[in-house]
Formats: sequence, C-alpha cells, structure tokens
Amino acid sequence: MKILNDSTPTSELTAIKVGDQISNGLGTFGEVAEIKFDNEPTYWQFTFAITGGGLIEVVKTKNSCSL
Repeated sequence: MKILNDSTPTSELTAIKVGDQISNGLGTFGEVAEIKFDNEPTYWQFTFAITGGGLIEVVKTKNSCSL
C-alpha cells in the first residue's frame, strides 16, 4: 500500500493507477477507483477516488523562477 501526502514526489503520484492500494496515512485507504488531475497555474491537484467512497487529495505547488 502506498501512502500519499503533500511530501510524495510528483513522479510517484503520476505512477498511481486504478486498482492500486493507497492511503493518506490518516485513516482513508483503499483501492483507487478513479483519478482526477487538475493543472492550475500555481499547483497540480491529484484527486484519487477510493472504491466504496472516500477521496485522497494531494496538492503539489509548482516551482517557479522569476528573472
């Protein structure tokens, strides 16, 4: 079972597939039923729907460099 949170590397989040077993480490866990990805200007949001109910959301802030 993979534990997901805001410290999880983006590469690991993008590797999660429907059917994988995941947890947020805080009591929400189960099999991934659906994955939603939002690409916003300042962050990425991963939303994993769990079979039987429940969501695990992970937000990753994008690094930006201003010259």
